[in-house]
Amino acid sequence: MYPTFPTPPVINLCKCMTNIVDSYERKEIMKTNDTMWKDKGIWLKGNTHTHTTNSDGKFTTGEIAAEYESHGYDFVFLTDHEKRTVPAKSIRKPLMIPAEEIGFSFKGYAYHFVCLGLKKEWARGSCRSPAQVLARARREGVFIVHAHPYWCGTPSDKCVYPGGLACPGMEVYNTVCDRLIAKGYSNVHWDDLLDAGQHVLGFAADDTHNAAHIAGGWIMVKARNRTPAAIMAAIRSGRFYSSQGPAFKAIAVRGREIKVACLPVMRINFITNRYRGCSLSAGIDNLTIAAWNAPQGISYVRIELVSATGKRAWSNPIYF
Repeated sequence: MYPTFPTPPVINLCKCMTNIVDSYERKEIMKTNDTMWKDKGIWLKGNTHTHTTNSDGKFTTGEIAAEYESHGYDFVFLTDHEKRTVPAKSIRKPLMIPAEEIGFSFKGYAYHFVCLGLKKEWARGSCRSPAQVLARARREGVFIVHAHPYWCGTPSDKCVYPGGLACPGMEVYNTVCDRLIAKGYSNVHWDDLLDAGQHVLGFAADDTHNAAHIAGGWIMVKARNRTPAAIMAAIRSGRFYSSQGPAFKAIAVRGREIKVACLPVMRINFITNRYRGCSLSAGIDNLTIAAWNAPQGISYVRIELVSATGKRAWSNPIYF
């Protein structure tokens, strides 16, 4: 069952073209087109982008496991460059899942892709274009996340490939790119693709290379159980949100009305096509619910939580 939305505190709200819902009188929560909030399952915290000493990381797989366990992680994908790293069977927690990152230059632009769910290593040079990556991923059932496009300097229009194809996932936040050169946020790339009609899931990830990169951004997955197969199934179906700290409690949709419940934050942003959207602010961390009527003519809404310290959480898009 969904939690109920109580009467909200008095807060400073923008009018947002009169689209804010100002009545919270109903006691029940609306049915949603994203069932992960009410379905059975367990919430698992994980990182989808991690490097070890098997490529250019500073930690062994055992050291990675110890570091992430100390931060309460349930799973970590090992994504060494052009290598599928398999952890020692003696590592029990967190769940260490083999994956891979591949990268190359194509027509003057750099591309990096995180390959989740692969069963065998993709050799260096086996894919020479983004279209080849997606074609192979479809054949082999691999989920592709476009890694840190802002850091790569790849424009949004170069993230859509022949035939109108795009990666099913994109890193909206990358810890190492943020902490090294302040280019960790690729939310504009994400919004550009969503505005163009692409269906792309957003990921926050560390891209860990050393201790300074750990626990800056993660995903919270609603999985049926604590296994690699269940985690991959949840990722493929978008049953997760990304965070640097703030936490969603529920998102409910009925028609064009969207309601959000969360742990206390300073702002809740409803982000959609171009100049549309809405930002609600409490000034301090005491905003726990919000609602908005999505206007006609938009194709998606994603929700962002922002704490008083600037930490963010990102929902996956709701499509209209």
